[in-house]
This record gives sequence, C-alpha cells and structure tokens, in this order.
Amino acid sequence: MANTFDSLRRQATFSLREHGIKNADIDVRILLGFAAGYSDADLIAQRNAQISPSELEIFNRYLERRMAHEPIAYITQQKEFFSLSFHVNSHVLIPRPETEGLVEHALTLISDTKSPKILDVGTGSGAILISLLHDRKDASGLGVDIYEPALDIAKKNAHSLGVNEQCKFIYSDYLQKVTDCYDLLVSNPPYITDKAMQELDGTVKSYEPHLALRGGADGLSPYRNILRAAPAVLKARGCLVFEIGYDQGQTVSNLVEQAGFKDVKIIQDLAGHDRIISAKKQE
Repeated sequence: MANTFDSLRRQATFSLREHGIKNADIDVRILLGFAAGYSDADLIAQRNAQISPSELEIFNRYLERRMAHEPIAYITQQKEFFSLSFHVNSHVLIPRPETEGLVEHALTLISDTKSPKILDVGTGSGAILISLLHDRKDASGLGVDIYEPALDIAKKNAHSLGVNEQCKFIYSDYLQKVTDCYDLLVSNPPYITDKAMQELDGTVKSYEPHLALRGGADGLSPYRNILRAAPAVLKARGCLVFEIGYDQGQTVSNLVEQAGFKDVKIIQDLAGHDRIISAKKQE
C-alpha cells in the first residue's frame, strides 16, 4: 500500500489504539504533522500525497516512542502553555493546563503593582515565570531550581520567548540563595505523596522527573521549606501563590496561616478541585 498521509494516519491510529493510547487519532495527527512539518490544514490538503522516505523514518521513530507511552510533549519537545510554546524534555515536568490558573490569579494580584518583582521557586521549564513576564513587560523575575538541566531549559525558553532581559535563573535549594525581596512568590512545588507516587499513571511515573513530583511522605515538605524563608524574601504586602494537590487545600492553607500570612484563599480549578492557595504577607 502506498504511504500516503491518509493511509499512514489510519494505520498508525490503529497501532496506537492497539497499545492502549487514548486519543490515538489526535496523537497521530500531531506526530505526522511534526515529522513532515505540516499543519492540520496541510495534512488535509495533502492527504493523498505520499510521505517522503526521510519523513516516514522520522514518523516511525516518533510512533515507536508513543507506543511505549512516552508523552507527546517529550517526543516533539514542545508544549503550549498560556498561549506560548515552551521547549520541554524529560528533565522538566510537562506544564499542565490547570497551572494556567495559577498564572491568571497571580496576574490579578500584581495588577496594581508597578514594575513587580517575581520569584518562581522550582521553576522547571520556566513556564510560570516566563508567562507572567510575557504578560507584564514591566516586570522582572528570578527563577530558582535545584536541577541544573532544568535551569538550562528555562534559560532557553526565556530567550526564545523574548523575556531573557527581564529575568535570570539560578541554582538554589528552595530559597537558600535568594537574597533580594519580591512582590510576588509563585511556586508549583512537588506535592505528590510517596504513597500516591506508586499509584501514578504509568506515563507520568515512567517518564516525568520524580524530583518535580515527589513531595515526601505527606506531600507537604516543599511547602514547609518554602514557607520557612518566604516572609524574609517578600516585601511588605507581598503575595504568595502556590499550586496544590486536589486534596491539600485545608492542610496547605493551615501551613500558610501558621507561617504568618493573611488573606489566605483556596481557589478551585475549572474541574472544581482545590488547586491554588494565595495569601499576603503581614504588614
């Protein structure tokens, strides 16, 4: 059978379904378009055209990786977040749609702050900080992470998305090397308990970095570490925004209150799950 884009798409979709991949048709379209450098519209227009041998070789490599349940974002090394395209690989957590809510809420907190300074703890790919800076051209920021390869990716994303002049990224174990003061502290720290790690979806467990997922026995260790030093690096009336697990709203809000913060709020995501904690530093 000729390797037309349409016949290849149908064969590959069947193969992915055989390997238990949900939304196989969508995944095939993404991988086929990426291998050939085509948009969805191009694939439709070229449905009866033959794929070149080199494109077919690339696509088959992608397909094998997806059949092994490797995430699409790691195969293409791209992930859209907050309408921006971020470079990702297995050194960083794949940005999730629910984390966009953290960015949206953080932007409301600094809407009246002139030239806000932002601190992102556990920055990973830099998705949160870079999205904030891209929206607020007058803002500046610092991203910290304990994993050097993640910092390299964050720097690459900052440069490609045009905010590298607004920020810098440094190696730091939580806030140990943070010396300045900020208007806003944001963090999507590791918050999955040791027990829940064993029950994670196989794709996440096998491919995404455990360093960015594991939050200790109760999933709260990173919050405790950040909160110990957070008051010292926030300006008066500075704000703090955390992403949390769906069942951590009350426990994390209690930790934030015990650390001396006020106006502590639990905010739900679009699915109705507790997802964000925000608070303000006492004056």
